[in-house]
Amino acid sequence: MSSGGGLRARAYRWLHNLSLTRRLVAVVVLLVLAAYVLTTSVTITMLRGYLIERADADLSAYIAPLAERSYSQIIQGRDELQQQVFVPPNPYYVIITPANRALPPQDLVFQRLEVSRPDLTRIEMDDPRLGRHFTVEGVGHDGSWRVLAAAVTGADGRVDWTVAVAMPLTTVDNTVRQLVVLTVVIGLTTLVVVGVLGWFAVRRAFRPLTRIEDTAAAIAAGDLTRRVPPRAARDEVGSLAHSINRMLAQVEQSFAAREASEQRVRDFVADASHELRTPLATVKGYAELYRVGAVDPEDVPGAMRRIEDEASRMAKLVEDLLTLTRLDSHVPMSPTRVDLTVLASDVVQDAQVRAPQRQVRLVSLGGAEHGTVPEVLGEDGALRQVLTNLIANALTHTPEDTPVEVALGRVDGRAIVEVRDHGPGLEGEAADRVFERFYRADKSRSRASGGTGLGLAIVAGIVARHGGTVEHRPTRGGGATFRVELPAAPPKGQRAGG
Repeated sequence: MSSGGGLRARAYRWLHNLSLTRRLVAVVVLLVLAAYVLTTSVTITMLRGYLIERADADLSAYIAPLAERSYSQIIQGRDELQQQVFVPPNPYYVIITPANRALPPQDLVFQRLEVSRPDLTRIEMDDPRLGRHFTVEGVGHDGSWRVLAAAVTGADGRVDWTVAVAMPLTTVDNTVRQLVVLTVVIGLTTLVVVGVLGWFAVRRAFRPLTRIEDTAAAIAAGDLTRRVPPRAARDEVGSLAHSINRMLAQVEQSFAAREASEQRVRDFVADASHELRTPLATVKGYAELYRVGAVDPEDVPGAMRRIEDEASRMAKLVEDLLTLTRLDSHVPMSPTRVDLTVLASDVVQDAQVRAPQRQVRLVSLGGAEHGTVPEVLGEDGALRQVLTNLIANALTHTPEDTPVEVALGRVDGRAIVEVRDHGPGLEGEAADRVFERFYRADKSRSRASGGTGLGLAIVAGIVARHGGTVEHRPTRGGGATFRVELPAAPPKGQRAGG
């Protein structure tokens, strides 16, 4: 058991150390070899059995005439020439054993023998082999013989003697030996052909896998754009290539998204640092001037006001950053029914109070459903901040004589809010990047006109959190329109989505 287990372990290690191509070819060759050995063994065994059956049939057919001739020649002493009428087709060896044990057995050979005689001396009356075919070796183990023994009775019904007829199996052995040699030659040739053809077939079948390996190596080297060449065949390798290409596309998208996210973080940190550096420098500068006594007593109130303004600016920036952080963390909402008409009216009144010289008015949305109230499910404070930021953005970036309109309505189950101005509007890159964090359309990055650059980013985050969309559209006649679409609240008494 231990030697067999060690042999299996060595064979397993040998196969395991081979390449996949050589391993498959070796397995195929071994399977062909096993099948060939099995079929050849069965064929040789059946052929030998068939030839021995033919020999047994010849023995059964010729035992009577051979026994009669041998009895006539040996026992009765008849002339040999009188018996030449019968000539057997094969060489035979006949041994006659008298019933009287005191008498020696007599043997006779028909035709010339090319092998030694069978190792057979006497066949007694009680020999269990009487009436059966059996095989004996030749003298000196020179070949083998097929033997049939029978008892011969006299006229009185008693067994007078036994006769055993033996036929050499030289022809059978030679035929089987030639078949073995022929099958070995054919088998070795077949194995060589199978090995060579299997090698080329497996290499050709593995060619797509080699391409996949090359693609994987290129991707590991950093080329995420590489793809496995598609196959026209609808087989397992083609399915694998398609799946790998889909996976690579997702990996590339994930890496691109991660790089974009990291770039946004870097830009965010850089912009935040830039926004905080100027007010901090102003506060620090006034504090140092006051410490060294460089500020006249009559200028102290002005210096304190500047410090307070810069501190308020930093507080506003920090508050906006905290708002964006909460939006990014996806904190669960506590939604309530919010009437956008009431909310927009409040925000418009607040804007009129802050900028009494500006014209800000609430209008109905063109094409809206009549008799409907634009209500949504959401957080009142967050939605109020959306409208406040949009109106503040319009007031900041338009001339003082430019009107600002807030349009409300409900269209196809959506609550719509539009904040329109009639100023210079947005074009090109400014229109595409207006919702990015810290982006300002004012290239000078003036804090007097651009604020913190986070207002519209906060608007986009809040609207997305409420399942809505916000987009920029040009105002007819010039200007910018920001359109907010939110899912309208279901009628009272009906659940959302029902």
